[in-house]
Amino acid sequence: MARQAQRRAATKPSTDLLDRIGAEIELRLDQLRPAVKEREQLIEAAAALGLEAPAEGAAVPDLGRRSSRAAAASRPARASARRRKSGARGAPSPRGATQQAIVAALEHGSHTLAELALVTAQGAPRLRRHLAALLERGAVTRARRDGRRAYALPGAESS
Repeated sequence: MARQAQRRAATKPSTDLLDRIGAEIELRLDQLRPAVKEREQLIEAAAALGLEAPAEGAAVPDLGRRSSRAAAASRPARASARRRKSGARGAPSPRGATQQAIVAALEHGSHTLAELALVTAQGAPRLRRHLAALLERGAVTRARRDGRRAYALPGAESS
């Protein structure tokens, strides 16, 4: 009998611990339910706009990337935009949100890659890809500032 009492006493704290952990999990789930609902609404909105849904577990969705269906639907528009660009005055407009953020930052003067990363909250590899596209289209130019490579809008003074 004494051994059974000891076993019961030994399992009692672990049962209390499991109950406490279970209650904490339930509380946290209650706290997260609104965020989960908002995430689902954002995914639906992104799909409605033709944007690619984020991968499960992705920390930050790349809303600048379009799904293949949306990209295929916009190909004729892109081709006509390229034809218009050749005769258009000024630099062509940026296409994605990241490129818009880069151009918006450069409207305030030239920036190095590190400064653009800080201002746009984007990583350097991603910025390099978008800067290459902007350079190719003539929307951005290379500049030098304090002996360092920087980027600026065409015709803008280095600052």
